[in-house]
Amino acid sequence: MASSSLALKASSATSVDRTGDCLEAARSAIEGRFLEVGDVLSRAVDGMSALITALDRMKESLDGDSVATAARELGQASDTLRQLPQSLEGRFENLSGLVKVGADLTKCIEEMHKHLAYLRVFGVNIKITSGGIAAAGPEFAIFAQEICDCIELGRTQLDTFRADLGTLDGDLRQALGQEADLARRCDELLPAVPDSLVAQVAAITAHQARIGEISQQVAGLAREVRKKVASALAALQIGDITRQRIEHVQFGLSLLDAPEVRALPAEACARLETFLRRLLIAQLDATTRDFRRDVSRIGLNVGAMAADASEILRLRDHAEGQGGEGNFLRGLEANVAKAFALVDDIEAGERSAEAVSRSASRSARDLAAQVAAIQNMRADVQMMAMNTTLKCSRIGETGKPLGVIAIELRQHAAHLETSAGHTLAALESLFGSTTEEEISETEDLAPQVSAASAAAEALRHAVERIRKTGDEVEGDLAQAADQGGQVVAMLRQAAARFDFDRQVGGYLDEALELLARNLGDDDRIDDLAAILAPLMAKLSRTYTMAQEREVHAPFADQVGEVPELNPHAQPPAAQSDDDVFF
Repeated sequence: MASSSLALKASSATSVDRTGDCLEAARSAIEGRFLEVGDVLSRAVDGMSALITALDRMKESLDGDSVATAARELGQASDTLRQLPQSLEGRFENLSGLVKVGADLTKCIEEMHKHLAYLRVFGVNIKITSGGIAAAGPEFAIFAQEICDCIELGRTQLDTFRADLGTLDGDLRQALGQEADLARRCDELLPAVPDSLVAQVAAITAHQARIGEISQQVAGLAREVRKKVASALAALQIGDITRQRIEHVQFGLSLLDAPEVRALPAEACARLETFLRRLLIAQLDATTRDFRRDVSRIGLNVGAMAADASEILRLRDHAEGQGGEGNFLRGLEANVAKAFALVDDIEAGERSAEAVSRSASRSARDLAAQVAAIQNMRADVQMMAMNTTLKCSRIGETGKPLGVIAIELRQHAAHLETSAGHTLAALESLFGSTTEEEISETEDLAPQVSAASAAAEALRHAVERIRKTGDEVEGDLAQAADQGGQVVAMLRQAAARFDFDRQVGGYLDEALELLARNLGDDDRIDDLAAILAPLMAKLSRTYTMAQEREVHAPFADQVGEVPELNPHAQPPAAQSDDDVFF
């Protein structure tokens, strides 16, 4: 019998040692794993706060009137762009009129050239005919030579006139071609470009409104998740509670090795150990059940929070997906660049038209002076022809042939006068067009140039305003998306590491199994109360949880022990699961 008790005592000692190892492993796992998860959840709370701050800041940016103001400015600039071709129509008509005047002048030059050719022929005929009339003498030959020289001078002036007119016509036709090219450019870009600008600003406005809507939803979700995470963090006190209860069981195991227990006979020692082990089994079983229940709830809720928080990633998807602010701005800036180029072309065309107009004005004055010189030459020829007629009448019958030629000379000089009059009329038309053009440049065209410049400036301001707001929103969006991604990663990490049932519960189960192994059937303690009472009093003083005292009470009643309360013990809290586990 004594041998059997010794064997049982040795087996029990081994079981207690192994139980202590399991309890220590469970306690260490709780300290490590709960601390780690608590740190993750604590950082998740801070991350949620930073995310909410970023979302609130982004909402302030989106609630401002920057985009609305930019949209209004850009709409006004687009309307101005649509009206710019009206100035092209007027310039094209003016240039076309100048080219037509040039064509009319060319006809006048041909007529004047023809009349000068006739005049030269008649001048040569006077010279030849006078040579056959003895009474004419050398005076007619000299006179005829003067007529020919005067006509030749007129032809030279007319050729210069024709060259100058050709240069002017080339400049006008070149300007007309530029205006036609500019008109084609306008047809290509207007109203497509301003319409695209307005559409893109509307798209940006809608995009930012969508971001604002999402950010508001996510901010509300983030606030709710932050509350739940904070509650979960508070609920993690189950780890500290379990650790303390394990330590109390460990203390109870140490009582089995107390000197007064070792001094007992083997049979009495076995009965006392059986009683205490039953108490420790009850405490550890209650601890394990409470731990599993609470940890399971916390784990499920943390997993649900991780799933809920995944909605936060919509911000990141929106930031990194299609239709981001950067894409909108690139399209907007591309169209604004086209608009700038068109405005530059229109302003260059206006400057070119002004230069051509002034050149035409100067050329008209120069050509008028040349025609005036030809008219003076015509007057000289007519005077010479009249003098020839008078001299021929004095010569008599032999001078009649010269008189006929002189009359023809006077008549063609009159034709030259008519052509010169037509030429001056055309020049006056040209001069009048250019003068009117110059007046329009100073009165009407200047506001159009200003309008084009104002449109370009308005576009520049609008795009800069949109870019600035877009950069702010994109920056806040990227920060919020990154912060949200970190928070979600933390919550997923916490959920993945919440396998405390396997990490801690396994040790507790093994400890329970070891405590129950080789447990004796004889639990009589009537003769052991004097030893058990102080031992159980020591154990009860370690309790910090009401649940422990409740488990302890039935065993204390069997011993007749009045437990001494731990001054640091926590009273039972009357709260629901929702209060503790959100």
